[in-house]
Amino acid sequence: MTIEQIKDVRTVEFFKVISHEIRVKIISLLHDNIEMSYTEILHTINLEEGNLNFHLRKMKGFIELTEKNNYRLSEHGKIAYSMLQGVDAKLWKDAKEIIRTDDIRTFPVGILIRRTAAALIDFTLFVSFGVVLFLVLNHGIKFDVYAFLVVIYLQLTLQFAYASFVVMEAYNGQTIGKYLMSIRVVKINGDKITILESAIRNIGKVFLLPLDLLVGVIFFRKKGYIKFFDNYTKTTVERII
Repeated sequence: MTIEQIKDVRTVEFFKVISHEIRVKIISLLHDNIEMSYTEILHTINLEEGNLNFHLRKMKGFIELTEKNNYRLSEHGKIAYSMLQGVDAKLWKDAKEIIRTDDIRTFPVGILIRRTAAALIDFTLFVSFGVVLFLVLNHGIKFDVYAFLVVIYLQLTLQFAYASFVVMEAYNGQTIGKYLMSIRVVKINGDKITILESAIRNIGKVFLLPLDLLVGVIFFRKKGYIKFFDNYTKTTVERII
């Protein structure tokens, strides 16, 4: 068999995998959720175990297991998702295309702008909440305790923001700002970040942002990171259009 024939066979097999509605649903689910357990896929698609097992076997090479034995898309699976969305864009004009930096040594300006905008949205929402709460509760309080209350409410606001960011990013990699900017946080290997990793990286975002950025830009920019805690947790931000 010639090289051209081998390529043809591989191409045909590739399209055979994505030619079934259920397998297309699995690919879309794993893209949207980053990773899912066997039970989660089973219940979401509402299949019998034998039927799901059949399709998962057919998708060998398109999906892979994480260290927690969850399923995620392999590189072939990500290519398949992009191709399927590209077809949708051409035929139905209604698609999402995931754009991700494959080379961790580069950091696209577009992602940086979106991350900045997302952070501004998040802090505006949560800090505004704290300011409003302060103004409501501060009504009638004498001026001599004003500075003390400002510090207290600022701390409460930051604590609330921190807890919210940790939970949201651990759930699906997105805060409100990241959702609006169509970006999300993932591990550099494509895994969903854990609650601990989310807690660590958000320390820099909420409490140590200037230092986090300064150290990241100076020492880790060539590796593709602009924040120290991104490098420490080995996380990156990918764009979803």
